[in-house]
Amino acid sequence: MHEFAERFAEAWARPTPEGLVALLCEDVVLRQPHLPAIRGRDAARHELSRLLRCLPELHGEIDRASGDDQTVFIEWRMKPLRNARTAIPAVDRFLLRDGLGSERTVYFDQLAMLRSVLRHARLWPGFLRYRLGR
Repeated sequence: MHEFAERFAEAWARPTPEGLVALLCEDVVLRQPHLPAIRGRDAARHELSRLLRCLPELHGEIDRASGDDQTVFIEWRMKPLRNARTAIPAVDRFLLRDGLGSERTVYFDQLAMLRSVLRHARLWPGFLRYRLGR
C-alpha cells in the first residue's frame, strides 16, 4: 500500500481532527458531493471537528490504494458505527505535495450514507445537526 494511504488508514481507524489534518498541506482544498469546497487546514480542522462531534463513532477501513508520489486513490468504507455492518463505500483521490494532501476529492453515494443513517435511529440527531450546520 502507498505510504500516504497507510497513514490515511491509521488516521481513519480512530479518527481525531488533529490526526486527520496531519495528512494535509496548510493550503489544502477538500471537495465532497453537494457541499462547497473546504479551503485550508484550519477550515478542515473545524469541519472534521464538527463531523466527529456529530457522529462520534465514525471511522473508516481501507480496502486498497494505488498511486505514486503525486496522486493517490484510496478505496475505503466509511462506517458511522463501531459495531454495525453499515458501511458506505468511498474513493478518495489525493493530489500530494511533499507527502501531504494538497487536494482531496471524495466520491461516494450520498443515498448510501442516508440509508445507513436511517437504519440506526441513534445516528439521526447527530447526522441532522451535521447536515444543518450546527
